[in-house]
Amino acid sequence: MPLSKATRLIHAIEHHLNTFSHWLLPQSCFLCGDTSSKPVCMACLADLPYQVSACRRCGKDLKEIGVCSQCQKKPPPYTHVQAIFSYIYPLNKLIPAAKYNQNLAVLNLLGNLMAQHLTIEPCPDVLIPIPLHPKRLRQRGYNQSLELAKCITRHTGIMVNYTSCRRIKNTPPQASLTDATQRQANIQGAFQVLWTKPNWQHIVLVDDVMTTGGTVQELTNEFLKAGIQRVDVWCCARA
Repeated sequence: MPLSKATRLIHAIEHHLNTFSHWLLPQSCFLCGDTSSKPVCMACLADLPYQVSACRRCGKDLKEIGVCSQCQKKPPPYTHVQAIFSYIYPLNKLIPAAKYNQNLAVLNLLGNLMAQHLTIEPCPDVLIPIPLHPKRLRQRGYNQSLELAKCITRHTGIMVNYTSCRRIKNTPPQASLTDATQRQANIQGAFQVLWTKPNWQHIVLVDDVMTTGGTVQELTNEFLKAGIQRVDVWCCARA
């Protein structure tokens, strides 16, 4: 069920209060605790683990840019993955804080960093954030992938759409499953594409963390079935 007007208003007020507090109140760096005008201080920002070289298909870390042996043997349905960071410390602290602990300032910071470091060409027709199941969206109050996509849209002007697909299975979080086979079975049949537009030939799925790739693979397959010609993935971090 959609969020009630009262619930949406409460979430909006909380978001604005959190935003204004970062302008009006002294802050400390989320990571080191030093005084900072931003959620993460400049010193900690400089130490973030930016991904240097990776597989062009799946985004896994490689010693040099290329295509990993796994993708050469069995290419994934998506064409290209861009990850800004490797999912190691402190990203494995920042993203859960943004995702589960209502830390929208950190989430906005990560979204802006994504927008600043992404290679946009070839420019996609639309950004599609990975949808949350309605029950989980009500519990969390926001979709972290949508918030990241909004930041990218503000920087690039690329349209974002979050109504063309939906999550129809309320699966356990992928992070709670350690086995790749379990993750793939968990996400199978989880998404439904409701509609697309004729001018959508190249779309980008936006996500926070990509681990095995099961989630984006499942949604990619649904969009390919719906007639989309190319699907890429932009994520904040790659495990």
